[in-house]
Amino acid sequence: MRQLRIYTLADAKSAKTYFETHWQRHISSLAKYHIQVANVHLEVQPNKDQQTRVFATVFADDRYDLNQLNDDYMKSQEFHDDMVGFDMSKIVNVETIDLKPFNEVGLI
Repeated sequence: MRQLRIYTLADAKSAKTYFETHWQRHISSLAKYHIQVANVHLEVQPNKDQQTRVFATVFADDRYDLNQLNDDYMKSQEFHDDMVGFDMSKIVNVETIDLKPFNEVGLI
């Protein structure tokens, strides 16, 4: 399974910190939970006070339930360690979208 995760942060400064510091930590930690990170992107916003998003594409082997793996990670000490120093209230929304890659879609 593959997912696109969209994190909306309260402002560009919080998004930049989450992107540069905390996602770097997540990449290592998530691997321990069989979650691989394909890429992470920071939305470019000209107004630093504007809500800004971080986009992450993650995947896991099909033998795993990616949602369950993520739940396990979110309850873990690794997740809490990854987020040390970050004000979690700055994450105003998280959206998760399940994805099917092109090679699994099939053509008509």
